[in-house]
Amino acid sequence: MKTLIALAKKELFEDFLAARGAFLLLVASVVLSAFSLLLVSDTELSLLDHAQAVYFMTAIILALASLMAIVRGSDGFAGERDRETLEVLLLAPVTGHGVAAAKLVGILLSWLVLFALSVPYLWAVGSTEQNLWYAIGYLSITGTLLVLIFGCLALALSAKMKTFKGVMSIGLTLLLFSASPVLLGPSLRQSTVGQMIDFVNPFADALNTLDSVVIDGQGIAFQLLRLSIMIIYLVSVVWFLRTATNKVEL
Repeated sequence: MKTLIALAKKELFEDFLAARGAFLLLVASVVLSAFSLLLVSDTELSLLDHAQAVYFMTAIILALASLMAIVRGSDGFAGERDRETLEVLLLAPVTGHGVAAAKLVGILLSWLVLFALSVPYLWAVGSTEQNLWYAIGYLSITGTLLVLIFGCLALALSAKMKTFKGVMSIGLTLLLFSASPVLLGPSLRQSTVGQMIDFVNPFADALNTLDSVVIDGQGIAFQLLRLSIMIIYLVSVVWFLRTATNKVEL
């Protein structure tokens, strides 16, 4: 237990005090600031309904959170290999599962900091929107599920693959594919293929949940199926991570 706590502290240091961890949060703050200014100051974008502006910001926050989880997860084992520090971790009295758990704690805490940073931006673009608090609540739920899904997946790939760049390439490809609903127009999303992608895609389920809550004002009964699909994905990637870390090789 003491070793696990020490590893978790190491992850916290890298997330909030080391340059590479702070850089990710700085980039996220710059992106959120830029999009908030666009929504508030741009002539056309400022005419958006407050609910649409809040939904747009939540989509950006989910994309940033997923990207952060991919980057941190990819660095989990493969980055340690590249820095030649993985052997030191494996010599510690902790299993591969324990190392993965400590890495996942760091990823989750990074998401909590990002979520806390995002709340003022949501307030800035939608302070008069009556569904704002529901948007913040569902963002915390869907964001946490997405971060766990992508974080566990990236950690599992990192445990199996040798290089950080290789894991990042696969992780970013999967993220781009899953974020395709952001790129597709409403008409394409209503097609048969678009609806199929929306149904099986956890990122699309998160977006559709926020759309349903923020834009349409629908209750929890309309969100259960999408949230259940995301939970199924989470259970699957946790099992994959557990299997991948049964034996971690240098």
